[in-house]
Amino acid sequence: MPYVETRKACHSRACYHAHSHPTFSIGAVYLGQSVFSSRFIGAQEIESGTLVLIPANIEHSCNPEPDQAWSYQMMHLDMLWLRQLLHETKQDFRCDAVPQYKPQLYQSERLYSVFCHLNQNLFDSSISYLQKEQLLIQTLTELLFPNLHLELLTENSYAQQEFQLLISRLSGNDEFLSLEQLSEQSGLSRYAIIRLFKSNLGLTPHAYQLNLKINQARTLLRQGKDIIELSYQLGFSDQSHFQRVFKQLTGTTPKFYQKQHRRAILYNN
Repeated sequence: MPYVETRKACHSRACYHAHSHPTFSIGAVYLGQSVFSSRFIGAQEIESGTLVLIPANIEHSCNPEPDQAWSYQMMHLDMLWLRQLLHETKQDFRCDAVPQYKPQLYQSERLYSVFCHLNQNLFDSSISYLQKEQLLIQTLTELLFPNLHLELLTENSYAQQEFQLLISRLSGNDEFLSLEQLSEQSGLSRYAIIRLFKSNLGLTPHAYQLNLKINQARTLLRQGKDIIELSYQLGFSDQSHFQRVFKQLTGTTPKFYQKQHRRAILYNN
């Protein structure tokens, strides 16, 4: 099921830097407390029983309270697959490089229970792939999405043509671009570019580039790409720099991430 990635973290103390995913993500806290932060809704405490919806490309971080551990589940849904599913059920859902919807937090026992039951079945080795696919589609279309109402973000009209140009350039560039290079390409001042990225994405231009590279790395690691080769391909100065940033944004190392994915493939085959 390449369109869904789901995992569990038990008694974790890992802390994450602000980041975003190109996927639609659903999280559930089942033990302990943490703080969910996003430029788009501020910082909010969450605890056991909280369900968190994070639309694609929304900047956020979620970290445990100081000196405490927490346990949670996280599911990432591929946006092309999800849009097709919603289209089949006559629901419209926008998805661009710029985030469209606010993250949402729910304290609903029913929705929390439905999501946890779905995740439990996806991890169950006695359930076949076809059964899991059916369960995923049925749960999302019948139980979860009809009860979840996403709020559109306020549209930002300032320098959007220049911003889209910069996003396009960064997406197709193997190297990291400096503020001076971005300024030359857009005709905007370096300070204006920083403000533009922060207001639209919640990340500085450099943080956005790091985030973009790590999301690309996740895809390539799942394809079996060599970690040393990958770090240079994505423009990092060396392997240690790549590994450090990867862990800051994902909570795990590239090697462990790739190992777990290989295990999942072998396990399901």
